[in-house]
Amino acid sequence: MKILLVNPITSNISLSSPDLGLGYLATALKKENHHVDILDCVNLRLTFKKFEDYIACLDFDVIGFKVFSTDLFSVKTSLQIVRKIKPDVKIILGGAHPSAFPEQTLQYFEEADFAIRGEAETGLADLIRNFSNPDMTPKEKIPGLIWRNKGEIRSNPPVFPQSLDSLGSPDWNLINPCNYPFQTSYLIKSKIVAPLIMTRGCPHRCTFCSSRSVTGHKIRSHSVSYIIEEIKFLKSNFGIKEVCFIDDNFLVLKPLVEDLCKQMIKQELGIKWSCFGIRLDLIDQDILRLMEKSGCYLLTVGIESGSQRILDHMKRNLTLDVIKEKITLIHIQTNIRIIANFIMGYPMEEQEDIYKTIRFAKSLPLYGANFYTFQPMPGTEIFDELIAKKELKVINWDLMGQDRMPFIPQGISQQKFKWLFFLAFMNFYARPKIILNVLLATRSLERLKYIFYRIFRIIK
Repeated sequence: MKILLVNPITSNISLSSPDLGLGYLATALKKENHHVDILDCVNLRLTFKKFEDYIACLDFDVIGFKVFSTDLFSVKTSLQIVRKIKPDVKIILGGAHPSAFPEQTLQYFEEADFAIRGEAETGLADLIRNFSNPDMTPKEKIPGLIWRNKGEIRSNPPVFPQSLDSLGSPDWNLINPCNYPFQTSYLIKSKIVAPLIMTRGCPHRCTFCSSRSVTGHKIRSHSVSYIIEEIKFLKSNFGIKEVCFIDDNFLVLKPLVEDLCKQMIKQELGIKWSCFGIRLDLIDQDILRLMEKSGCYLLTVGIESGSQRILDHMKRNLTLDVIKEKITLIHIQTNIRIIANFIMGYPMEEQEDIYKTIRFAKSLPLYGANFYTFQPMPGTEIFDELIAKKELKVINWDLMGQDRMPFIPQGISQQKFKWLFFLAFMNFYARPKIILNVLLATRSLERLKYIFYRIFRIIK
């Protein structure tokens, strides 16, 4: 069959990078001898009109959409376009939203035929096989399948591949890193960067994080030899000089990271690298030295709040003292740059909590900071809590997104919250050293525009 996988149009401010999830799915489907293509609407900066033109020109039997809760309106519009132009194709949804809201997904997206929850490499291949041979792979047996049966929506439990190496490599030809010049961090050194993932799953229970609804809580990993071969392949075939690990928690299997760093040093790969998900309490001096020696120059860490009260409610299991100690350790012992993520507008937050976050961010030796508005994401503990307390009575999906304010804590007006967000940004970045850092590190006008456009879109 001819299958088109789509990273949909988004109304959120977004730089783009190769979509590993779609790359892995393409590999799984090609193993079944299907013809697969990927349409990355974000990277191509498609409008709905241009998307319609693409769909009219492309030939496919099945189309699959990756769905985040922040993009429901754009996906809905895209499905309507597909149904209008190609009414007979099969439409399948996957990603974080179907994983968290399985039944509601097919209720909302009437245009879709099926959805798959969790990691979809096995379930999607089984479903495509079902189209041509229903008896061999009955729907009841397909992992993670969400489907309609006699007027009811049914949802099968997902399965999680235990050996990530068995999945093979993502189809790099379909997600060619050289076609993604505007990567997701303004501080990365290279213009072209390839994302890699070493582990899936997260054992932690942060109340605001929805990743467990997709990848589960059990940690599974690629082998070190797999990662080394991927890096060599990317160097020789695409000229890649930098990779970025996008694991939810890169150091969760610390011995694996130690072995990886030692192999990168031993084999003299000459690669710079960064990672976008790391818990500070797992950092120590020895692992830092190994990471830096092997080419690591940038870490993104989740601090989230400068208020211990809010951190405790988030179930971060971190203290402000530990955070400061570890950030200082990285700063003093290495030349690794640190970017920290902070959430503003978390439920229960008061103005003083936000002021604490602003002061705490400024007090740390950070190279950069990302301030995000709180998103009540389905599949999270805090989402369920807000629904139960009736603090989130009507979910306006159109307001979801990192550059929007879908939820504002009680006791803070919208105008005040906009001011606090602007204050956080200005207090951190309006300092000579930080301004110089940004100007020296930002490699393109596109990345520089991204920094300022985000803040001004929120406060407008």
